[in-house]
Amino acid sequence: MFQTLIERFLLFAIPLMVFRATGSVQSSGVAFLVEWLPTIVMLPLTGIIVDRYGVRNVFVGANAIRLAVCFLFFGLLLGSENAVAYIIVGGILSLFNLFAYVAFEKHITTLDSEGEVAKTFSFFQFNQQAMQVIVPIFGAWVVVHTAPHLLFLVSALSYLALLLLARSIPSDEHRSRVSLRNTLPAIRDAFRFVATSVTLRWLGILMMSTNFAFGLMYTALPDLVLNIEGESEVYLGGVYGLAAVVSFAYFVSGSKIAEKKLVRPLGVIAAVVIPASPMLLAFSTGVPVLALAFCLVAGPLVAFSVHARVIRNAAMPAENYALTISITMILSLLGLPLAGGYIALVTSHLSVPTAIVCASAVALLLSVTSLRAMRPSYENA
Repeated sequence: MFQTLIERFLLFAIPLMVFRATGSVQSSGVAFLVEWLPTIVMLPLTGIIVDRYGVRNVFVGANAIRLAVCFLFFGLLLGSENAVAYIIVGGILSLFNLFAYVAFEKHITTLDSEGEVAKTFSFFQFNQQAMQVIVPIFGAWVVVHTAPHLLFLVSALSYLALLLLARSIPSDEHRSRVSLRNTLPAIRDAFRFVATSVTLRWLGILMMSTNFAFGLMYTALPDLVLNIEGESEVYLGGVYGLAAVVSFAYFVSGSKIAEKKLVRPLGVIAAVVIPASPMLLAFSTGVPVLALAFCLVAGPLVAFSVHARVIRNAAMPAENYALTISITMILSLLGLPLAGGYIALVTSHLSVPTAIVCASAVALLLSVTSLRAMRPSYENA
């Protein structure tokens, strides 16, 4: 949870720092794009590294690099603000956050039953999502009242603590036999496996559309809220925090949801609600509607993510698990930089609410099409 706190704080703080430095929603979109695009490009290699070198070694290496990056930028930004530097450090940290994420995904494969997997992913996703929406409650105030270089110093010290903790992780998990010279054939085989699997192919598109809808709201929300007269960054944090209520409700009910076999129906409902909710901005951009739209986008992500991972795990191969999962994540995470790039480009020609409504309609169409294509997978599950 401590690692998630640091990761989510920086992922929230950096686009907001860029927005404060430039006053431009287009710059926020670029920051969101750069945070995720290098991550997606490196996904196949990430999976191979986790498979080959193991969870413990990956955790240690990722924390060591994040420590070095934060300490470097602490020195570079001493007493100054630089939006370009914020964007660069955001992209580097996001990449190595992914190594830790994929390592955890592999660690979960040691669980036996679907109920255990659902419960563990429910906690993991609640932890990720709750931190993502709770961190801004205090994070917005911290960003406003703390010098940027001090934020990176605190982050560096936090990664140092995580590095020391990571060294205590057991290193006895199964490792892949794929050699570095066989990397490209292994990646090709993993792509072929995902491409020929109806479940994994359409599930990736479904996850991409929900992440796209979330990315639209997450990127544009500072501009939408802070342009309302009299509202501050602290209020922005409060809007983010509302979505934590839905996440928490799903988490505390996780065991009963699994027992009553509600993981799938709640996940399917969430897959439709998430891309549909931003279209509420067609009716109003006032405070209540903004809060409701973001709550309906971010809150149900726990239900959707748990459902998606249970379906995905059932279709995964035993060998080279982390590599194959990294391929499915390419489609899934592609929605985030697409959202950032879309906001950066389109809002120069359309108002932010209009741009979000139009893109959300496309995301909803993709979600419905994906769910229909996956019906045989549900029936055979």
